[in-house]
Amino acid sequence: MQSYQNATNTVKNQDIIAETAVVLELLAFAAGTISNPRTPAVLSQALAILSYNCAISWASMLQAEVAQ
Repeated sequence: MQSYQNATNTVKNQDIIAETAVVLELLAFAAGTISNPRTPAVLSQALAILSYNCAISWASMLQAEVAQ
C-alpha cells in the first residue's frame, strides 16, 4: 500500500485511493482464482460471494466519502 501512497502524494484523499487500489488488487486475484479451471466449484462460489460483498461494501463506503 505504501507504493500507492507514494504515487498519490499530491492527491487530497491519498489514503482512500491507496486502499481502493489494494481492494481492486484483491478482487482481481479472486477473479483470477475463480476463473481457474482447477479451482473447486465450492471455492469459486465462496470467493464470488465474498468478492461481490466486498465490492458492494467498498462502493458504498466510497459513495459516502465522496458525498461529504
